[in-house]
Amino acid sequence: MVPVWKENFKITSYQVDFQENIKPTNLMQLFQEAAGNHAQHLGAGYAALVEQKLFWALSRIRVEILQLPKWGDEIHIETWPCSLVGPFFRRDFIFYNSQDEPICKGVSGWLLLNAETMRPQRAERLTADLPFNEGKLALETFPDRLNGTAETIIFSKKILYNEIDVNNHVNNTRYLDWVMDCFGSDFYRTNELKSFTLEFLGEMHWGDEVELLSGQDGASFHIQALNRQTGKVAFKADVDWKKD
Repeated sequence: MVPVWKENFKITSYQVDFQENIKPTNLMQLFQEAAGNHAQHLGAGYAALVEQKLFWALSRIRVEILQLPKWGDEIHIETWPCSLVGPFFRRDFIFYNSQDEPICKGVSGWLLLNAETMRPQRAERLTADLPFNEGKLALETFPDRLNGTAETIIFSKKILYNEIDVNNHVNNTRYLDWVMDCFGSDFYRTNELKSFTLEFLGEMHWGDEVELLSGQDGASFHIQALNRQTGKVAFKADVDWKKD
């Protein structure tokens, strides 16, 4: 058993933005790819859970950014399960550059859900034993519920093919795409992403309509996505910036 998973990546042209920085969504995708590979190694991956009518659902994630990797950079990740935080399975991660310097650190909280009832399950439902790497943390605190106010409508859209994943709902990384679409090109030229926190509250499906709202508190922005079909908030996000 490998308690701490390590994986290497090279940043490609299709993963970066107009400033040649990796898009936050693609950074989160790399983390989830590594997390999925580690879960599979531990016997708790997608295929193993499907047989038990279970699946992992990302519920909360916080990422603190020291430096975004750029096109052509070679980076590597370390990720590991930490502990149980209430119903959440905590998994931390750190991205490093080619000089083994940390560039991004994060903490995530996952729910083990019953695929038929969508209800959270206890750790005892797993047939695999997860190493909890006691005392090894990328960030000290686990993200709390987000309670910022977002009232200004930024844009709305209909959910179509590109947002849908293998579970037939909107992939959580697409939510982060929508968050980053709330800011204009001039803003990106004068501000640098410092951190983001997301709290996922509800599923969205093909054909649903979503409305993105924003509120600001200094250099921090509060984003919410409202599902027009249900009238409920699908996710919340806090995004912190610093002047470039």
